[in-house]
Amino acid sequence: MAKVLKFKDVNSDVEHRMKEFEKIRIKFKADVKKAEAKKATAGKEGKGLLKSISEFFADTPKAPKAPAQPNTKK
Repeated sequence: MAKVLKFKDVNSDVEHRMKEFEKIRIKFKADVKKAEAKKATAGKEGKGLLKSISEFFADTPKAPKAPAQPNTKK
């Protein structure tokens, strides 16, 4: 015959599972915050070596330089 569970037993099991879920949820949120903080402090991702070299030897500079001022003496 099928086992009949009492309401109290079922309710206790549900409460236990909800507490476990809450612990897991809090831990996951903390892990996500740590990952975001780590990503923010890491800054910009590094470029590959080949890309860095090709940018260094590129013909056109990315940012225009300030115009050179003539050196005039009086």
